[in-house]
Amino acid sequence: MNQLKQSLASTLKNGLQQHQTQLLIIQFLRFPNIPYAHNLFDLLPNKTVFLYNKLIQAYSSVNQSHQSLTLYSQMCFNNCSPNQHSFIFLFPACASLSSLSHGQILHTHLLKSGFGLDCYALTALLDMYAKLRVLKFARQVFDEMRVRNVPTWNALISGYSRCGDMKEALELFKSMPEKNVVSWTSMISGYSQNGQFSSALDMFLRMEKESRVKPNRVTIASVLPACANLGALEIGERIEAYARENGLFEDLYVSNTILEMHARCGKIEVAKRVFDEIGKRRNSCSWNSMIMALALHGKSIEALEHYEQ
Repeated sequence: MNQLKQSLASTLKNGLQQHQTQLLIIQFLRFPNIPYAHNLFDLLPNKTVFLYNKLIQAYSSVNQSHQSLTLYSQMCFNNCSPNQHSFIFLFPACASLSSLSHGQILHTHLLKSGFGLDCYALTALLDMYAKLRVLKFARQVFDEMRVRNVPTWNALISGYSRCGDMKEALELFKSMPEKNVVSWTSMISGYSQNGQFSSALDMFLRMEKESRVKPNRVTIASVLPACANLGALEIGERIEAYARENGLFEDLYVSNTILEMHARCGKIEVAKRVFDEIGKRRNSCSWNSMIMALALHGKSIEALEHYEQ
């Protein structure tokens, strides 16, 4: 970072050169040091759509989505025309801000800009509507798309799952020409979050049997609550073994669901061992699962001791 700042000082001393300054901005964004990058960007007389997109993407990635939309407004004011990549970064910003109004304005701009057939931009648009739970618009975008990719299908399936419409999600899933781990996980997670635990576990077992897809951390963390609620400890322990063998136990999201599974299934000593294994990584979910397990199984004093810690 110090070397970069020295380069910046040299650039400012000798006068701004477009190419050198652009490289510096990109380097600052990689660290990331967005304020430095943005300040340098403001000094440039010729601002390109490439640099606007880089800054918009950077702000969106650190949950400063309002800054992304402000940059887009400046971009339009300065007569710098957006490209399809601009919209790919802007639609997630609207979803993050839960701003349907901004999203619909950008939807109009996308069509007017001539990128209304771009698969990636339309998938980002569809995903925004799905995350905002406006499934009517999400489905309309999906139905009108001439070309769809796997993320397109996944975005709509996730939207239906999020809204509890697992019947429609399943119909889409069955129609998919190609499925990846996100497709399977969206279904498993959707069933689990909507209390359809048998269906969640069945979908996981189908994935193992019918596909070559390997579960990831989200898959594991989605199916283990189903095992816990069904008392399917044997299957849960097999999934736990897979998670440990593949380094997924180190993910707190996964280790917490393993802890909760053993706790719900009455395996208190095993749950305590998992709790100890989690160690300094513990968060409130880890503590709550352990305290609840102890209290439910007649260990109120021990539960109180954990609570006081």
